[in-house]
Formats: sequence, C-alpha cells, structure tokens
Amino acid sequence: MHKHAQASGWQTFEATAYTAYCAEGCTGTTATGLDVSHTIYHGGKRIIAVDPSVIALGSTVEVRQADGTTFEAVAQDVGGAIKGAKIDVLVANEADAVQFGRQSVQVRVIN
Repeated sequence: MHKHAQASGWQTFEATAYTAYCAEGCTGTTATGLDVSHTIYHGGKRIIAVDPSVIALGSTVEVRQADGTTFEAVAQDVGGAIKGAKIDVLVANEADAVQFGRQSVQVRVIN
C-alpha cells in the first residue's frame, strides 16, 4: 500500500533528468498534455515526472538538491522507470541531463 507523500514533510527521493526528446520516441508532450518541446517550465516552476501513487499529478513540490539549492517543480509527467521515491526532472538538453546525473534529493509536497 503506497501512501501519498505528506504535505510539508521532507522525504528522500532519487532524482534523474530527462529531455522532451529521446531515441525512444518521446513526443515532447507530458502525461498531463503539456507541450514541453520548447520549455522546461510550467507556471514558472520546473516540470518533473513522478510516480502518481507517491506524488499526485498536478502537485507542486519543493526539491532540495545535495548542494542545498532548492527549486519548485510541478508534477506533470510520468515515466515507466519512475516508480516509488523517484523523480525525473525535465532539462533542456542531453548535456544538462548528463550534468544533472543521478542524485539523492529531498522533496516535499507544497500543495
């Protein structure tokens, strides 16, 4: 039984990065229908893919990276490999994805 991430509590997630286009036929459209072919933001917030049984689609979250920097993101996408305590952060290009790599982050649901 999964429980939804509790509002206000920080939880540890594994974060990776993805781009709108990839060899596997990514379309540039998120699961919620956003066109991300020309942006990595929605309403001024970063776009992330989540496991909707852990973080509900449409949720706004705060992400704190290992170096202490934080950013707000909105859960607008899902991914086959994104199960459980994982998020996938939309980035502009492959080089940014490689630079982001795989990291442990703290995530809390704002609303």
